[in-house]
Amino acid sequence: MHPIFKNKKTWKRVFQILTWLLILAFISHPELRLLVPLLDSLGLELLLGLAGLQLLDLYQARVAPFVAVFIRRVLQPAFVALVDAADHPTLRPASRFLWNLLLTGSGYIGTLLAFKLVGFHKAAQSAA
Repeated sequence: MHPIFKNKKTWKRVFQILTWLLILAFISHPELRLLVPLLDSLGLELLLGLAGLQLLDLYQARVAPFVAVFIRRVLQPAFVALVDAADHPTLRPASRFLWNLLLTGSGYIGTLLAFKLVGFHKAAQSAA
């Protein structure tokens, strides 16, 4: 990597210039010009996130097999190892406290997440 790009200020300036070029591209296009008020109210991050969701919806058939392989080979073993490590006798009180906090301290969403995690862990253990 070139030494000039190791500076954080340089990266910040590059992203500012790219942001301005993107906004100018929106303004100069007759149909995309209508997105500028949305861009002003919601922000560039949300607009790019929505565009990313559109691309994901468009290319879902091509991306889904890679995501499934990544989940099966990386995330499931990591999740099983994390739960097994939390079940270690020295970490058992801390994991029990965090589990109870998830069940009782975070309302309906936390309870739902806790039960989903239990189901995911049992499915990952039976697959392994």
